[in-house]
Amino acid sequence: METTGALIGAETNHWCSMLRWRLLIGIPLVALIVFFCWLDAIAPVPGLVLMPFFLVCVYFLCKEILHLLNAGGIYPRRSTIYVGVFGTIVLCWFACCNSMPYIANIERTVLDAFQSETTAGDYSGGHEASTDAVAEARHENDEALAAAAKALETAERAIEAARKRAADRNDAISDGSSPGPSLGKKAGRPASDASASNAVEFSEGQEWKTAAYACVHILLAIAFGVLIAFVGEMLRFKLPGGHMINLSGAVFAIVYIGLLGSFMVMLRVAYGIMAVFSMVLITKMCDIGAYTVGRLIGRHKMAPSLSPGKTIEGGIGGMCFAVLAAWFSTAVLFPMATGVPSKTTWVGVVVYGLAVGLSGALGDLAESLIKRDVSRKDSGVNVPGFGGFLDIFDSLLVAAPVAFGLWAFHVVV
Repeated sequence: METTGALIGAETNHWCSMLRWRLLIGIPLVALIVFFCWLDAIAPVPGLVLMPFFLVCVYFLCKEILHLLNAGGIYPRRSTIYVGVFGTIVLCWFACCNSMPYIANIERTVLDAFQSETTAGDYSGGHEASTDAVAEARHENDEALAAAAKALETAERAIEAARKRAADRNDAISDGSSPGPSLGKKAGRPASDASASNAVEFSEGQEWKTAAYACVHILLAIAFGVLIAFVGEMLRFKLPGGHMINLSGAVFAIVYIGLLGSFMVMLRVAYGIMAVFSMVLITKMCDIGAYTVGRLIGRHKMAPSLSPGKTIEGGIGGMCFAVLAAWFSTAVLFPMATGVPSKTTWVGVVVYGLAVGLSGALGDLAESLIKRDVSRKDSGVNVPGFGGFLDIFDSLLVAAPVAFGLWAFHVVV
């Protein structure tokens, strides 16, 4: 009896200590993330503030997934994973951002430099070539340059027209004369000054085009990551055995962190800062609700072999918290950020909360599968009270594609 009481007391002390650390670390961390989101919302380019912070987290995620793979006897090349993951996420960000104005400036600079070099070359070579040949070459160059300049001017006019249409539409939304959805366009900042404060503008339906354009680049980056994984194992091949397992581990890490993480980037750039914030809020509220309800009334184990602490009662409580967070996001946060009421129906709110909350819970169980398979309790020790960065991002990585799909198919507007 005394032994049982001692075990219960030790478990209670451990739980209180972990809760204390989670509060001490979690509250400042949440405040820091909110501050970064606010800075990113007013930045001239989406992701300018959040991307450096996210890339630091990605570094620790790669480090921890490598640690888990090594614990399971899988030893992929570290450089392969870092290059594949960082390349996928960074390329996704560049592809999502509307880079046409910057491309136009680069093209104009190259065009001017080429024209100056051609003119100088013509004068310097005048004594060596015949007058007719020089005149003919100069005429052909002038025609080519004129055509290129005309095409460049056309592209610039199209860009300016798109910007003007976006500004007119934002002004109409701010005046209440446009019935169209605004959260998908410029969530996270007032619609009236969105075009003035952001260098990246979206035309009608551009969110989908932006995400589709980024997906092509992500597929190319994943394919390149698989290729360098093969090359990495080729370079260190000496004797048969283990290389296929190492190759599989490298591809798994690139897909798990790089591919799933890129959906967070696309969600931010295409649908705004509040889309990302609501996804994080729903996922973490589901986690908090499941933990709280499970500790209070949890009796039936959900997955005792994977995560002994999770209960069915806690899972139901987590889903209720997730739906509540989805309602709070659409009814309070979105209108507060944009000044326009959300067009999301109550069915969309319920689907948004349940789908994102359930996918986050599955992401948590997926990481538990990895840790149990290699006999590790936590992914790392970098975040006291939580374990590692992967213990925080596990649910977000799986929830991000689901949230992006709901925004893309207008379940949330």
